[in-house]
Amino acid sequence: MSFKPSSVVPPFTRPQLAEARHVRAAELFDQGRSGAEIARTLGVSEESVRRWKRV
Repeated sequence: MSFKPSSVVPPFTRPQLAEARHVRAAELFDQGRSGAEIARTLGVSEESVRRWKRV
């Protein structure tokens, strides 16, 4: 039996991961979540969350 790999998705780059966190943070802000809760959920500092919100 031969092995044929399925199409493999390459890993995300650091900028792609950062953008995904920013988008998720925006979604959570829209849901009315607090900055502290967003920081815990995404595993980042509250300062990062505040900075993203300003942007």
